[in-house]
Amino acid sequence: MKRYIAYFALATSLFAAGCSLDREPLTGPSTGTFPASFDEAQAGVLAAYKSLANNIEQYEPMPGRWMDQLTDIGATRTVLSKWPDYTLSTITSSYSGVENFYARIYKGLGRVHLVLDNLDNLRGKISDEEYWQFKAELLTLRAYFYDWACKVYGDVPFIDHCLSLEDYAYPRTPKAEIVDRILSDMDDELLDRLPVAWPKATWGVARIGRVAAYALKARINLEWGFWEEAARCSKKALELSEGIFDLTPLDCTYYPTHVEGEPDPTPLFGFAAESGSKEWIWAVEFNRLAAANTHAGIYTFASRVHNGAAAAGPSMAMMDTFQCTDGLSIAESELYDWQNPWKNRDPRLDLWCARSGSRVMGVQFSTDPADKTVYDYVAAAAVANSDVTGNKSEYGPNGIQGPGGFLWRKYCDPVYYGSITGTGYDDELDVPVIRLAELLLVDAEANIEWAGGDLVRAKAQIDRVRARVKMPAVEGTSRDALRSALRYERKVELAAEGFRWFDIRRWKETDGTTPVAWKAVHGPQYAPGYGKTVTNAKPIIDENWTVTYDGTTTFDGKAFDARVHTERKFVLGKDELWPFPYSEMVTNPLIGTGNNNPGY
Repeated sequence: MKRYIAYFALATSLFAAGCSLDREPLTGPSTGTFPASFDEAQAGVLAAYKSLANNIEQYEPMPGRWMDQLTDIGATRTVLSKWPDYTLSTITSSYSGVENFYARIYKGLGRVHLVLDNLDNLRGKISDEEYWQFKAELLTLRAYFYDWACKVYGDVPFIDHCLSLEDYAYPRTPKAEIVDRILSDMDDELLDRLPVAWPKATWGVARIGRVAAYALKARINLEWGFWEEAARCSKKALELSEGIFDLTPLDCTYYPTHVEGEPDPTPLFGFAAESGSKEWIWAVEFNRLAAANTHAGIYTFASRVHNGAAAAGPSMAMMDTFQCTDGLSIAESELYDWQNPWKNRDPRLDLWCARSGSRVMGVQFSTDPADKTVYDYVAAAAVANSDVTGNKSEYGPNGIQGPGGFLWRKYCDPVYYGSITGTGYDDELDVPVIRLAELLLVDAEANIEWAGGDLVRAKAQIDRVRARVKMPAVEGTSRDALRSALRYERKVELAAEGFRWFDIRRWKETDGTTPVAWKAVHGPQYAPGYGKTVTNAKPIIDENWTVTYDGTTTFDGKAFDARVHTERKFVLGKDELWPFPYSEMVTNPLIGTGNNNPGY
């Protein structure tokens, strides 16, 4: 799978050796002559892709689980440095995550521009096909970076070339202008120069092909409310994907306890997916043999029994989101038994999440303090249950400073068994950026929100994603019913992949103006009581599949036994964006410290 990374690593190292990519200013200087050949151009393009792998925050690739932990679907350890502040409306412009993500975006843009600035000099030296393919890849990468910059920071400086030490000061450009520019850059004529998909035997899914480019164009249009164009681009991407990309089959067997077996998401989210899945359209690729080409996600999110940090996991509200197998919420379905809450549930609950009583990476997972040992099926022996007893067990999944009772399973591949130590926790698992299931949901949402959209088509796309995990087709056919179904499906199918943060900011409540985030990330976040593995708390689930609790209502009429894990706060008119980075405001005279985002 990763053999082509050897060339990738060599090319990027040679490229870096010839130019200081990370020199101030962030977008880097141009050599004036680079690239001078096909090899140099390809090395530069690969270096631009490599910058995606440098977006690491708190050990975890961004976007992804890190961003989703800042929403209603994630819960973190209460003592993690500054993490809780992102959901308390208390972050500032000088926070490391705020500044680092911005810096990495512009470093990535610098690598794009270092090739793009002089690419025209190669006309006649390389074939027209090679020239246009390089240009299409670079402009699509630029669009990806600027899209994220606008989503997180709002108005940002738009720079379309490498900077010099004299040419560095640019004002903030209105985000609407940036979005218009990046979408116009990705015109169909340019994207059609790309191969439908790059040869997988050589490139895996590391490079942007035509399907990926149209899928990204559809996503960006969707994010900014251009529904008709989003529907057109997603339709074209899906037509191009026929015979190349497909949904990965998943085993949806329910394992009531760890004794029966272990759910397996690895065909889609493990090492098997890197070469075996037809669903990945574009991914960020990692390889421990290449310098600075790993992350430590497995350490951050794995159980303490596996020597992981148990730093974050799905929230109780996320666990209560998963429907019963009849397609109804747990607050409505007659199939739901609060004392046996995992039975008769959407199979993605166990495929994506780890709950007490299950098996994870070959080891029994239990948050019950009575379980001083757990069974290790790999070693065929009982081992100490570090999640509930011993050194740092207070940081365990449901410890007094833990993440709230549950962990993620989505990226936990059993190949990591025994590989995480206190000093070595390299993770080289690739991270999908675009996969077919998301593209189907983009197509569905675009048709739902576009006044002229095809609602029959939208329903079919949602049902296709649900059918993969043996969930029933959605019943409603109206625009409102399909919108609700779509919002459930994005929350559940795409959990821990970095979409939720922006989804709940762009989606609106029924008043048409208030972002869903105001309700989803505002007020107490609950978790099972200490020492408990289930709770009698009855959720309130609205049409957007936002899950809240009133602190009193229960399934059995007895005292509410969930606890407040943490308080959360969302300030309207402020928390739709992060603050603007302090370092950029003080070093860029055309921005200045008086030009922060509203509320900061």
